[in-house]
Amino acid sequence: MFSVFRNINRFAGKLKLLDAFAIFCARYLLYLLMIFLLAVAIAANNWRVFFYPLLSGSFAAFVLNKIIYIFYKGHRPAVFQGVKVLILVPKNPSFPSRHASLLFGMSFYLFFYNAPLATIFLIFSCIVGVARVFSGVHWFRDIVAGAFMGFISALIVNGILNNIII
Repeated sequence: MFSVFRNINRFAGKLKLLDAFAIFCARYLLYLLMIFLLAVAIAANNWRVFFYPLLSGSFAAFVLNKIIYIFYKGHRPAVFQGVKVLILVPKNPSFPSRHASLLFGMSFYLFFYNAPLATIFLIFSCIVGVARVFSGVHWFRDIVAGAFMGFISALIVNGILNNIII
């Protein structure tokens, strides 16, 4: 996994335009995706399209990840010599990625509503994940683990919501 990180992060600092794109994706694309999903929910007059994926992503990022953080406190790549860091390094442990857990939790949950929209979200979730590796704040394994947490969360939240609401 370290070699995957090195092969992505080695391009940081080489091209200003690529750095700017990675910084934008790593820091702000998450919020644009949330705004976009809110707009979709408003247009469809269906708040579930926004709130249920958000619930799934939040459960992954703030419940499942917290459980893992209790047992494992992975260091971020930024603490190691020679890593190019482009954005502010978060204080929480790096494994699993909170950004990836949130976005993948939303993306996987969207498959219960709209597969094409979910596919678009999965693509952008991958872009955000690679951008966070590129920016030096996550290992590639952190992103993969975040995707797994998002998948598990979507299944759990869907199961709970189906038993409570429907």
